[in-house]
Amino acid sequence: MSKSDITKARIMHAAVCEFTALSFRGVTLRDIARAAGVTMGAISYHFGSKADLYRDTLAYVSIPYNAACRAALHEALPSNDPVRIVDAWLAAPLTHWRDASVATGEEVLCFLNKMGYESPELTREVYDSHFAFAMQEWTETLGRFFPGMRRDDWLWCFTCLRGMYFNILAHDEFTLWALPRIRDKREAIARLASDAVALLRTYMPG
Repeated sequence: MSKSDITKARIMHAAVCEFTALSFRGVTLRDIARAAGVTMGAISYHFGSKADLYRDTLAYVSIPYNAACRAALHEALPSNDPVRIVDAWLAAPLTHWRDASVATGEEVLCFLNKMGYESPELTREVYDSHFAFAMQEWTETLGRFFPGMRRDDWLWCFTCLRGMYFNILAHDEFTLWALPRIRDKREAIARLASDAVALLRTYMPG
């Protein structure tokens, strides 16, 4: 990596951490510059505004995120087992993450969890252009196991699944009302996958 690329990676890593901890509105560019050990001018030069930094960072981490999720999905497909497919997709950022130059898979998942609480005007364009196609591939794959399921029911189940998943990955004493820390997140994801498929089967018509 060039010196410029190293600086950009440091800024984006600090952005992931700071936006996750304090939200978009709660963080200043000065906070991120301090965390990254760079000047305000460096952030302005590489990214411009705070909103641009947020979106550029979100777009950048989508590359290893999508790669991990698609690799895990394709690896699990021959099993023809919906539980294994759900589990493989959900666990992918922990099991198939290859590029930690900006953030680890778990750090990115915590960032994405916080993204769900941000203004759609801030996140929607990047989500639609950088994340939606891989999510669509997964939902289409899983949907083949539940033919005839109503779209409203499918979206409801999928939204609940994603919400529980993000909370498992982002969980600590401060994010879920001081509940005990989840010590084995991989096991929790496996149980969630099994329960999710069981729930989806209850919505099958007939």
